Amino acid sequence: MSKILIVDDEPRILLLLQSLLKANGYAVETARDGNAALDIVRKGGIDIAVTDLRMTPMDGMALFREIKAIAPNVPVVLLTAYASVETAIEAMKSGIFDYLTKPFKVDDLIACLKRAEEQISKSATSAANPEHPVRYRFENFIASSPLMVSVCETIQKVAPTAATVLIIGESGTGKEVIARTIHRNSTRAKRPWVAVNCAAIPENLLESEMFGHVKGSFTGAVADKEGLFEAANGGTLFLDEISSMPLLLQGKLLRVLQEKEIRRVGGTKSIPVDVRVIAASNVNLEEAVVKGTFRSDLYYRFAVITIDIPPLRKRPDDIIPLARHFIRAERGGTASVPEISADAAKALVAYDWPGNVRELENAIKHALTFYHSGDITSELLPQKILEHKAEQNVSSSSTNASLKSFLKQKEREYIEQILNTTGGDKEKAAETLKVNLSTLYRKLSDD
Repeated sequence: MSKILIVDDEPRILLLLQSLLKANGYAVETARDGNAALDIVRKGGIDIAVTDLRMTPMDGMALFREIKAIAPNVPVVLLTAYASVETAIEAMKSGIFDYLTKPFKVDDLIACLKRAEEQISKSATSAANPEHPVRYRFENFIASSPLMVSVCETIQKVAPTAATVLIIGESGTGKEVIARTIHRNSTRAKRPWVAVNCAAIPENLLESEMFGHVKGSFTGAVADKEGLFEAANGGTLFLDEISSMPLLLQGKLLRVLQEKEIRRVGGTKSIPVDVRVIAASNVNLEEAVVKGTFRSDLYYRFAVITIDIPPLRKRPDDIIPLARHFIRAERGGTASVPEISADAAKALVAYDWPGNVRELENAIKHALTFYHSGDITSELLPQKILEHKAEQNVSSSSTNASLKSFLKQKEREYIEQILNTTGGDKEKAAETLKVNLSTLYRKLSDD
C-alpha cells in the first residue's frame, strides 16, 4: 500500500483522516502546516500528498508548488470547501492531480487515492519504456508532455459534467480534437456531435444557422429550417472561433445558455433544447472584452471551465509521439509502419511549428508521399523544415566560431598582461601562467 501524507491545520481532521486511511491499509504521515509537510517530503518515502487548500502561513497551492519542486512525481490531492471549487479547478490546470469538496465521502477519497496509485504505476511503466507515447486514456489523443498531461487531467474532470467549456489555443493546436474528446467521454457520447466554425459563415446567415428560421422570415426562406441547436439537441454543439460572432448574436447565445430554449428567426415559439456548448477561440477573449468586441457576461459564462492548449513549440516532448501517431494513422494499421530516423527526429523537434499540430500532420503526410522504404529520413520532410535545420546549423557554427575567437583573444590579452608585469621575461611569465615555455611561445605565435 502507498504512504500518504495528510496536511491540514485542523487536528481533528488530521486524526480522522489518519484513522480512516489506516483502516483501509494505508501508511500515513500527518502535518499541521506546509513547512512541516515539506520536511516530511524531503525525507522521501511519500507516495501521495493530500492537503487542505486554506491554511496559514502556506496555503495548499503554495505547498503543492513546493512539493513538485522537491518530488515532482508525487501526486497532490486538494481538499477544498464548496466556495473554492472554481479555484480548485483552476489549480488542476497547474498540475494538481484531483480535488475533493468538503464534506466528502470516505469512498470518494479512497477512489481518488486508487486513481493516483494507477497514475504512479503508469508513470513508472512509461519511464521504463520512453519510446512509448503516453496516450493517457483518450482515443486518438496523444499526450506525452507535462503540459498536455495536465490538459488531459482537466478533460477527465470536466467531460462527465454538463458545464460549458472554453478552449483557448493558437490555430492548429487541436481545439476541435479536445472538444470532441470531451464529448466522447461525456454522458452525451451517443448523442449528436455538431461542430461549426463561426468565422466561416457570413454574418447575415449565422443567426439562421444557429437557431433556424421559419418559412418567409427573409428572402430565400422557402421552408421552415431547424438550426444547429436543434440538430445538436441532447448532444454537444462546438462553436469554433467564437470571437468572430457578432455582438447581437452573442446576446442571443447567452440567453439560450441561460434559458435552455431557442427561437427561430421570424418565429414566435420558444423551443426547449438540451445542448452542451463548447466554444473555442484562437484570440485572447479577455482582451476582446476590453476592446468591446466580446460580451463580458458571455465570456464569464464560458470561462468557468477554460482549457488553454499550449502551442506545439512549447511542448517538444509531444512532437515525436504525435508524428508516430500520424504515421500509423496514414498507414491505416495494415502496412508496416516506418520508423523516424534520428536525423529526421532532430529536425522535427528543432522546428518551431507555427502551424502547430496541423502543420506536423501535414509534414508527415508529405514525408509519406515520397517514402519508399527504410526509415523516414530528414530528406523526406518539407523544404521549410530542412531550411530551418540548415539555418540552425549555420547559426550554431557561427556562434561556436565567434566564441572560439573571443576566448582566443582574451587569452592573448591575459598573456600580454602577465608579460608586462614580468618586464617581458617569458620564463617568468610561463612560470606565472603555469605552462611550459614552449607552450607560451606557441600561443604568442598563433594568429
